[in-house]
Order: sequence, then C-alpha cells, then structure tokens
Amino acid sequence: MNKVFILPKLAVTGIRKNGIVYIPYILTTSFAICVFFIFSCIIKNQMLNEIPYAGYALMLLEIGKWLLGIIIIPFLFYTNSFLIKRRKREIGLYSILGLEKKHIGIMMFFETILIYIISIIIGLSVAVVFAKLVFLILLNIGGFPIDTKFTMPIGSFLQTIIFFAAISVLNLITNLFQVTTANPSELLSGTKKGEKEPKHIWIATFIGIVTLGYGYYLAFSSKMDSMIFMNFFLAVLLVVIGTYFLFTSGSITLLKLLKKNKKFYYKEKNYITISGMLYRMKKSSASLVNICIFSTMIIITMLCTVSLSFGETDAIRFHFPKDAVYVFDGSGIADIDGFHTMKQELADKNNVKIEDQIEFSYYMITMTNNENKFIKDEVEYFDGGEVVIRIMSLEDYNKCEAQNLTLENGEILLFSNTFDYNYNSIILNDNKYQIKQVLEKVSFDNKEKNNYGQSGIYIVAKDIEQMEAMALACNGDAVSPLHTIRFDVSGEEADKELFLDSLDEKSASMPGFASSENIIAWGQEMSSMNGGLLFIGIFFGMLFTICLVLIMYYKQISEGLEDKKNFEIMQQVGMSDDDVKMTIHRQIMMVFGLPLVAAIIHTFVSLNMTICLLYALDLYNTNFIILCAFVTIVIFGVVYGISYLLTAKTYYKIVKAAK
Repeated sequence: MNKVFILPKLAVTGIRKNGIVYIPYILTTSFAICVFFIFSCIIKNQMLNEIPYAGYALMLLEIGKWLLGIIIIPFLFYTNSFLIKRRKREIGLYSILGLEKKHIGIMMFFETILIYIISIIIGLSVAVVFAKLVFLILLNIGGFPIDTKFTMPIGSFLQTIIFFAAISVLNLITNLFQVTTANPSELLSGTKKGEKEPKHIWIATFIGIVTLGYGYYLAFSSKMDSMIFMNFFLAVLLVVIGTYFLFTSGSITLLKLLKKNKKFYYKEKNYITISGMLYRMKKSSASLVNICIFSTMIIITMLCTVSLSFGETDAIRFHFPKDAVYVFDGSGIADIDGFHTMKQELADKNNVKIEDQIEFSYYMITMTNNENKFIKDEVEYFDGGEVVIRIMSLEDYNKCEAQNLTLENGEILLFSNTFDYNYNSIILNDNKYQIKQVLEKVSFDNKEKNNYGQSGIYIVAKDIEQMEAMALACNGDAVSPLHTIRFDVSGEEADKELFLDSLDEKSASMPGFASSENIIAWGQEMSSMNGGLLFIGIFFGMLFTICLVLIMYYKQISEGLEDKKNFEIMQQVGMSDDDVKMTIHRQIMMVFGLPLVAAIIHTFVSLNMTICLLYALDLYNTNFIILCAFVTIVIFGVVYGISYLLTAKTYYKIVKAAK
C-alpha cells in the first residue's frame, strides 16, 4: 500500500491509542479557543460602545484577551512537548519498520491538522452556544442594560482561527525538529529520559535565591505610589525566575547536601526518600515550576476577584461621603437659592427625600509640599507631590459639623484626607499659621493614608477675611471662591437616579454652575471597571485551574509510568508491597506538595503588593482583604487536593498494573 495513503490512518490511530493524553489536551485547547473567541466577540460588539461607562470594561477585556494569548502560547507549547515525548518510542518504532523521516513528518502534519480541526470545531461550537449567555453575565456584573444586542462578527472567527493555527504550526515545527534530528535509537529511549540535571547548580541556586529574594523585597516594600504597577510586574518576573532556578537547581542542591550528611542519609527511610526525590526533582522540576506558578496565579486571581466582588459597595461609599456633590461659583453670580428651590421641586416630583445637607464656600489651590512648607508651582524643589488645599471659614465648618469651636487671629484648624499631619504649624508661601487642632474626621470627606491619587488638606480659617487673605497668600494673585452643596438622597434606586439625572441636566444650565458628581453615576463607573475585572478574573481563574489540572494529570501519568518500573525493581530487591507503596506515596506527596507550599508562600509575600493594587480601586479595608486571602488559600488548598486525588487515580491505575 502506498505510504502516502496510510499516513493519515496512522495519524488517527496514534491519536486514538494515545487518547489518555490527547483527549485532555484537545479539551483544554477547545476551552482556550472558546474563551478567546468570546472575548473577541464582546470586544468587537459595536452595541457595547454605545452603553454609558462600558469603556472601562472594553479596555480591560482587550488587555485580557492578549494576556490570555500570552498565557496560552507557552502553556500549549509545554503540553505539546509532553505529548511528543510520550510518542517518541512509537515514532522510533515506525522509523525502524521502514517509515522515512519525511513520511513521519507528513504523519505528524496530519495529526496536527486533525487535532487543530477537532479543537476549533469543539471550541467554536461551544462558544457560539454560550457566547450570548456569557455576554449577559458581563452585562449583569458590570451593571449594564441587558437588552443590548449581541453579535458574532466574522472578524472574531478569523482572528481565533488564525491565532490558534499559528500556535499549531509552532508546535508542529518543534515536533518535526525533535523527530528529524534524532536517530531511531534515541527516539526509542526518549520516554525513558528525564530532564537533565542543570549545569552549574550552585550558580543557578545562587541566582534563584537572589532573584527570588529581590522579588520578595519589592513585594514587601512596595507602597501605594506611582511605581506600584511597575514594581508589581518586576516582582512577578523576578519571582517566576527565582522559582524556576530554585526548583530546577536549588532543590537538587539541597538534596545533595542532605545526601552528604551520612548520619542523616544512611537511614532506611531517609536513604530511599532522598534518593527517590533527587531522581524525581531532576526530571520533574520544570513541571513543578509550572504547577507552582499556575497555583499562585489562581490564588491571587481568586483573591482579587472575591475582594472586589464583596468590597465594591465600601469602595463606592468611600469616594462619596454624601450621595451628591454640586459646585458653583462662590463669587455671587450663582443663583444658590434658585438651585435649592429647583432641587426640592425635583425631589418632590420623583418621590425622594433630601437628607443631611451641608454647604460651604471655599478656595481651592494646588500646591506642592515638603514637610509643613507648601509652595505654589515649585514641583522640582518639593518632593511631597501635589496637594489640593481647600480653605473654608470657621462659620461654615461649625454649621457642617454642628460644632461651636473658636479661633484666634493666626490660628487654623486642619484636616488631611491622606497623610497624618504631625506639625504644629503650616507655612503657605512663607506665611506661617498656627494649628490649633488637627481634625481626625469631617462629614464632607474621608481620611485614608493610602489614598494616593486624591491627596488633599482642608484648612479652616477664623473668618471670611482671613480665608481670603490665606487664599491670596497661597496663590500669589486673585482666586475665585467656590460654593459646594452636598446631600444624601433616600428613596427607590430608580427614583434617585432619575432625580439626580434631572438635577444634573437642569443645574448645568444655571449661572455659575461648575460641576456635579453623585454616588449612582460613580457607582456605575466603578461597576463597569470592576465588572470587567471580575469577568476577566472568573475566566482566567477557570483557565488557570484547567491548566493546573492538566499539568498535574500529565505529571501523574509520567510519574506512574516511571514508578511502575520502580515498583518492580524495589520488589525484586526485597522491599515489601507496603514499604514500596509508602515510599512512593511519600515521594509523590512531597513532589505535589512542594508547589502548593511555595504558591502559598508567594501569595503571603505578595499580599502587601496585592493590597496596594486594590487600594488603587478604592478598596481600603485591609482586614477584609487579608480575610479574603486566608479564605481563598483554604478554598484553593481544597481544590488542589481534589485535583490531586482525581489525577492520582490515573497514577495508581498505571502503577497497579505492575503487580
């Protein structure tokens, strides 16, 4: 029979007979195709561009789609390398039986095409069925209207097909290179070869300790500032590099040191365990690095997702102590009385009540500071960053806070909404004022030292004359006052939204109107941004978990095939079945337990940096985030254990065949 006609049949037979490794690979690839296509469809959905506040979600989904691609490429490349390693003996046998390398290459081409077509069909079919449901989930999470139409652009199909075709071609080229550069004897023994012991393990171990240590240092020492995101990515990169070196070289170095300790090593259990672990780590280190990294990704993704999901309400309320804020020109051109009248009429019309209203006039100047000295427009000299200073009168402050405080000439009250102000005086452009009291709390703003993006100081002056003089001293020339009106609104949510929308629209055309904000509009923006993050977090968490389970599954198969032979050898040298089982079980538990322990350590070390990143989303409840971290680790530990037990069934099935 012509070899050209039998090659496709051999390709199908090879996939079918190796279904234990190919089926999980095809299903994982199909899931990745499904998620990538759905992301692409949502991004290309033109109707979403017309929804208010959906811009954040679209931007995050666009980033998420390409991050997904960055994750998928090395993962599928890694799993493909496992598949071809398991097939080397079979391919070597084909070579001995007369197939030339070009024919083997054609067979592998058909295998790649077949796997690609099956994966694309399954992935796109599932995506087409569930894409609209996933889109509705995104709309619901983001608080968008659910009557938006969902489309599946042709471009999304083409982009997905081309992207995964490129990955398949890359894997095929890699497979062909491995097969064509090896002789039949090397192929026949390919499955017996573990990963080679790394060279210069002491140097590699030192590099691992240094990179991991510096990554940990960045994670521990990071603060909520403009460098937080750069430090985060640098720390992640260093921890990944350090983990790789310590798993591949550091673990072997440690085991060799234990082996040199003769008193410790030459004990029955220690001798067998250390020898077995040394062998396992040499051939398993790369797999364990992947398990550790994916485990860490899952834990941190789950932590952020849970924290944002349950902490969103607190984050929104932090930004708005009062439900609505309206600002007018305070020089007298604004019709403040007219605004109050209109506001009450709209409130009555929309069945809502206005509560806890406060209002005050103030001057606002942006300055830079160094300790207690504030200067206008000298950013290069002062290193404290920009600070917004609002100057109000004691009369307005007493009304807002229901207080009856007094001040002497030259005295002020001060409130900082971020950093603690620990000085007895403040210098504004060389004008010194004595601080009678540093206020810890006010009704019109919240204090949070980690609120890096909204640093501000409120200064309460004795009277309007001193207030104007201080504003002039701060700014250097005339500055116009502002008048703010802040209040809460009670009633049905729909009525409150309609009332605030109507008030925004009508007040915008009033004389002297400056700006307006309200908690509902801000909440919708936050829900849009957090919804996009939650949506990405859910799917990335699922993808990471599937990748983790697949790596563990393949690792169990690899360990099972190796231990099947070890089982026979240990029985032949006189070990009992129970001793063999106990030894192998202990080694396997150590192998799979090590990545979990390392992932938990990585998570705790990164907790400070994760908390800082959540601060950027106005989630400042540190204790709540820490609680979420502990709960997430426990849940993941359970999931990891279940994954281990499920994949271990394959391992024990292979090992038992040796008896």
